[in-house]
Amino acid sequence: MAKAGWGCGARVGACEALLLSVLMFAVFVQLASASTYVVYIPLDSPIYNELSTLDGLGYLDTYLDEIKPISRMEAARLTLEAQANLREAKSPDRIAVEMIHALRRQLHDEVGWLNDGEEDNLPTMFHPLHRVEAQYVFSSGEPRRWITADCVGTISPNCAVPGRGGIYGQEGTPLLPNNDGLPTAPGSNEIVRMSGWAGLGGFFTGYAEGAAAGPLTRDVPGRSRAQLLGAEAVMSLGNFAVSFGQEEMWWGTGHFGALSVGDNAPPFPAARIQNIHPTYLPWFLRYLGPFRFQIFFGQLDAGNRYFADPWIDGQIFSFKPLPDFEFGFTHMIDFGGRHNNFYGFAGFLGRATAFSTGSPQVGNTHQRGGIYLKFRFPRYRNLIVYQEMNGADNLTYEIPVVGRFLPFLSVSYQGGFYLPRLTADGLTDLRFEYSILEPNYLAHSDSLYYTYDGYLMGDPIGPNATRVDIQVGRWVRGLNKVTADIFYTEQAPNMYDYALLPIDYPYPLEKEHSVGAAIGFMRVPEPLTTIVGPGLASLEGRVAAEYTTHINYAPIGRSVRVMVMLSTSFNPGFTSYVWK
Repeated sequence: MAKAGWGCGARVGACEALLLSVLMFAVFVQLASASTYVVYIPLDSPIYNELSTLDGLGYLDTYLDEIKPISRMEAARLTLEAQANLREAKSPDRIAVEMIHALRRQLHDEVGWLNDGEEDNLPTMFHPLHRVEAQYVFSSGEPRRWITADCVGTISPNCAVPGRGGIYGQEGTPLLPNNDGLPTAPGSNEIVRMSGWAGLGGFFTGYAEGAAAGPLTRDVPGRSRAQLLGAEAVMSLGNFAVSFGQEEMWWGTGHFGALSVGDNAPPFPAARIQNIHPTYLPWFLRYLGPFRFQIFFGQLDAGNRYFADPWIDGQIFSFKPLPDFEFGFTHMIDFGGRHNNFYGFAGFLGRATAFSTGSPQVGNTHQRGGIYLKFRFPRYRNLIVYQEMNGADNLTYEIPVVGRFLPFLSVSYQGGFYLPRLTADGLTDLRFEYSILEPNYLAHSDSLYYTYDGYLMGDPIGPNATRVDIQVGRWVRGLNKVTADIFYTEQAPNMYDYALLPIDYPYPLEKEHSVGAAIGFMRVPEPLTTIVGPGLASLEGRVAAEYTTHINYAPIGRSVRVMVMLSTSFNPGFTSYVWK
């Protein structure tokens, strides 16, 4: 008679589970041993401007900038790639030489780790103060708002007709979009941002960036002065980063606004997985070239939604099959939330994977998908032409069988060109970009609209709008860049079924026309010795003015909106602790 015990003959399931656990642990140990620290660079960092310049001038081969933020280690790898390409150039650009030196200063530790082959063998370290930024913002003028009612299943003071959907959002600081939704008020505002990070065991990273924003003498109504702009725990497994927390996001080719998702709103909490450096897919898929991806699953806030706290997940895949061609796909789905979750686990899984788009009776969804293309023309002074489209809601009734998988019922467009060498020396560039946003953009027939903390999560000009922007930039006296741009915006009030309710718009509605101009200045971080020690200091400023008619669709009203921003940051080189 066989003895009872833990033998595989008696408990096959237990042995299989034990074997699987051992294999998973072995894989984990192997991946962790080839891992590194992952600290994502804030989207307002000048590093992105520097990498974009090097990419435009042709010194980067594997920079897929449609997925941001990137890690400091990836930025260091790109710096070394640009340096290698610069050495092979027949006539290297002076601005590229200076920019690579500047990047090496900003990424000194990471470049050193890569050069010494220590990327995967780092000691435990702590950087309590990695960057501090002080910003002054003066704002004058009425902000735009979009209130098409959020009245699904209830009657409230803002509801004229129950059962409506639409969108409920507002502009942050006029003429200062994509600022993480930091609270400001008319007049003077002061903002302080600080960040730090720590690495443990060579593969686990924790980082955070916080801000205090608003006027010194008063609070911004309905807004908290303290904001958390990014706070994540990241586990690096080989070339994969698995994280949970708040992370800034910018998907797609847009420069003045992100069609899919950007940092106009504050970052929302989510779990994410992405590759740290571009990689190649296996087998014949290698012909798709360098590849980057990001997948997330998170939750939005309650806000003014009847479907409070809905789930949201999304994916982006970016490829570069040819040296002068890039393309990619984006997908997001918003589902669930209070009063919209009458389904079980199978229904949850179906909606999360977008294989089941649900129904208004059991649990509705709001799906968006996009495609982007980018072409380079080296013979025409490195001209870059890009085009992106993003659609919402599926084609279930228009295309049988497969239509429910195609979120392109209402489509918005964004595109333009970037000429890095308006002058042959690469010191002057030119950019043109347009956006044509559909009336349903970000909105929905219920409260599954794409906002967070009251701010639009995509392009900040909002639904049923058009914008064109032309910008000229010039690098002067080393690494100082001056930009000048003019922009024109139209906003139309007719948003299909999502009517602007009289309680919020108690007047006949008119189409908005606005024209504006801005001048900006940026100084790349340079060495600076202060009374507390050495570090790198940068300076940035922007002045913008816009003449508007019929803002917020008012029949009477011509106004001028003005914004002045001055920002300085300091990266101390002395606040780090290392344990070997």
